[in-house]
Amino acid sequence: MSELGRDLLVPDLVLVEVDQLLRARVSRDAASRFLQAISAGEHTVAFLSYGLLRRSAEIDIRFSDLELGLVDASVMAYAERHDLPVLTFDFEDFRAAPPDSGYWRLVIDESRYLEATS
Repeated sequence: MSELGRDLLVPDLVLVEVDQLLRARVSRDAASRFLQAISAGEHTVAFLSYGLLRRSAEIDIRFSDLELGLVDASVMAYAERHDLPVLTFDFEDFRAAPPDSGYWRLVIDESRYLEATS
């Protein structure tokens, strides 16, 4: 993340997933440090507007066979509306549900990630 600097925009719904993931797979301390960083303003929290909620629902319905859910669909809606790259490890869903512009710009290259974690 240090390469990304402090310009991370974290959708509010993603906060819950990151907290749960850190607590389950890393440690309670890691989750606490993440929440402290967020609350200190080290990263920007983007709150879901009604317009983005509607777009999230549209994306979820459009790709209903993938069962994206609200969190992934909201990340897609944010990225689409603000033309942002996406930081995700959920490559399969983001590959299978491309935006109208063709593809998602992912911060982490899938092949390099898979090579590094294999």
